[in-house]
Amino acid sequence: MSGTLTPPMEPVTSSSARRARDPWTVRVAGWSARHRWSIFVIWFVATIGLFAVSLAAGGTNSVEAVSNSERSKYEAGEAYVVYSAANASVGQQAPASQQFLLIVSSPDKTVDDPAFTADVAAVTARLAAVQASVEGTTGPVLDQLVDPIKAAAVPAAAGLISPDRTTVRIVGRVAGDGPVLKERLAPMPAVIAEIKATYPAYTIHALNNTLANNEISTLITGGLDSSLRLTIPLTFLILLIAFGAVVAAAIPLVLAVTALLAAFGILGLYSQLVTPVSPYASQLVVLIGLAVAVDYSLFMVTRFRTERRHGRDRTAAIHVASNTAGRAVFFSGLAVMISIGGLFLLDDPLFRSMAVGTISVVLVAVIGSLTFLPATLAILGDGVNRLRIPIVGRDREEGSGLWAVVVRSVMRRPIVAAAGTAIILLAIASPVVRLHMGQADFTSFPDSLDGVQAVNLLNEKWPAGSDLDLSVVVTRADEAPTKAAIARMSDAVLAIPGLSGPPKTDMSADGHVAFVSYLMAGGSNDLRNQDIVRQVRSSIVPTAFAGLSGVRALVTGDAAYTLDVVDFYLHGMPLVMGFVLSLSFLLLLVAFRSIVIPIKAILLNLLSTGAAFGLLVLVFQEGWGSDFLGVKRPRDRHHLWHRHERRGDHGRGLRRVRDPRADDHQAARVRARGRGLHRRDGRPEHPPAGFDAAPRGLELVAAALARLAAPRHDRGRVR
Repeated sequence: MSGTLTPPMEPVTSSSARRARDPWTVRVAGWSARHRWSIFVIWFVATIGLFAVSLAAGGTNSVEAVSNSERSKYEAGEAYVVYSAANASVGQQAPASQQFLLIVSSPDKTVDDPAFTADVAAVTARLAAVQASVEGTTGPVLDQLVDPIKAAAVPAAAGLISPDRTTVRIVGRVAGDGPVLKERLAPMPAVIAEIKATYPAYTIHALNNTLANNEISTLITGGLDSSLRLTIPLTFLILLIAFGAVVAAAIPLVLAVTALLAAFGILGLYSQLVTPVSPYASQLVVLIGLAVAVDYSLFMVTRFRTERRHGRDRTAAIHVASNTAGRAVFFSGLAVMISIGGLFLLDDPLFRSMAVGTISVVLVAVIGSLTFLPATLAILGDGVNRLRIPIVGRDREEGSGLWAVVVRSVMRRPIVAAAGTAIILLAIASPVVRLHMGQADFTSFPDSLDGVQAVNLLNEKWPAGSDLDLSVVVTRADEAPTKAAIARMSDAVLAIPGLSGPPKTDMSADGHVAFVSYLMAGGSNDLRNQDIVRQVRSSIVPTAFAGLSGVRALVTGDAAYTLDVVDFYLHGMPLVMGFVLSLSFLLLLVAFRSIVIPIKAILLNLLSTGAAFGLLVLVFQEGWGSDFLGVKRPRDRHHLWHRHERRGDHGRGLRRVRDPRADDHQAARVRARGRGLHRRDGRPEHPPAGFDAAPRGLELVAAALARLAAPRHDRGRVR
């Protein structure tokens, strides 16, 4: 035994043991780098393959942009279901059909001019001659076509000619619904274009629900294509400035485009196998997907290049990048997916479809950042810096850029910077207290749409005052106690300022259900009218029908439906926000093992989200910069058909007939009778308000929620 002491030997750590202690993001990235070419090929096959499979399955199946399919879950919609069922029980529901209007307006002629009369007759004849083949049978597209000038002798048709006698409405009906209706209407756009070209001296616009939805779908798809043509080159330009090299700038775009293709594939398969999706889901996928894919790529590529400049070899640089930026990408993506996942708490299939699309694109972007990017960087190595751009492509010392200067200034006075920033964000968020949620009508779409121009022309040529109704559907209305309760209800309702009579009561075909209507001043989005609906529901109806067992009294009408929609989302938002904030807090707590960082991140994102909502109010509600941004301010117009298809007792002419159980179908045909055009069974119609566009505005909430608790941290150094 020697008298010298031998120092203890340090344990030898094998590379496999070291890899076992690495975070899983590092292990995944390292494995991808070692199998670089396989991962590279598999990525393109998987993402493009998903998209190809969805196309083979039929592409993305979207619902109509403006639709009433979800009405029945609200009291206002349920009322029409009850009334419709009472008519259907005795066979009073006619085959589904849809109205078609062609508005013809002359700048210098009236219907008393023989030339105008002849042209309208020729246009009507051309419409009558249009044929379509549906399910192997060829027949006319339009039924019950009315020449408004020839029918002018009929009192009911007087409303088809404008008060100034310069404009007419040529009216017809299109039989069928769903695919049959779309197939039957297929020739109409070309025919309408032909009529416009033949009669250039007239202003001619068509109005039909299916055609309008087709226009909107084309607008959305075209807008998506246009936005991609603009945003991708701009994004590439920004990346060129950020990286200073063409190859480095191209990598994030490749990840973004492939992630979008995969997300579109997932969304398409979901729409074919589960349920149709919102037509706006694709836009949201592009907005979120392009942002996160480029963002995550910036993290990874920037850190890789930094580590290479510090002398680390290719594998070590990927190791460090995945251990820092890779972990940030993973937790950031998980936070975004949790935020958007809160939309599943809303009982709304359209929001769920948007959540599916956006979660898919974020998930694919995260997977790509941890597999495809390491594989690509392992293939390229220093080749990522190829094709440098002069001036912006030169290497700069770390900490010498503009943002490093800003960070150092903030760190010198952190309290002043934090307080100043918070005050600014709170000031921008302050307009949220004036947020007024409601329903936008069809005219909120761009004026370039032919249907919107038709509505605008109708509003101009057939000006009208308030034609808003508050209605109550009452069951067992043929019983004496119920009749007495209806009388008590009417007395109380008419005592409310803003409601007027006399009440109009229409009985269902089976004689058991009453539809009682009162005229309401103002618009459906007026807060005062929504308060009236609440008062009638919570006080007047329960008092009037107290003690009557089995009697249902459902309050409906445009204002009631608007209130139901707004309340649905207002009541759901706290649940969504609580879900997002609580899970995000737990996620950040696990990620950073600190309670301060999660609190700070949530406060920061609440401030930024509040500021975003404040800007929404300023621009979209109050019109700040709306002309510059090309944003249409909301107008409290009534709905697409409602104003111009009023009841015959108003002497306004055509009235829309609709099956409330279906989506924008007309439930009965019309014929001239008395002072108005009535249903074939002689009973009045009471359609729900035209189009439900509330979710369109509220989809902005989905994008804003994606901002909540989405951390952007790189545990490496600040550059």
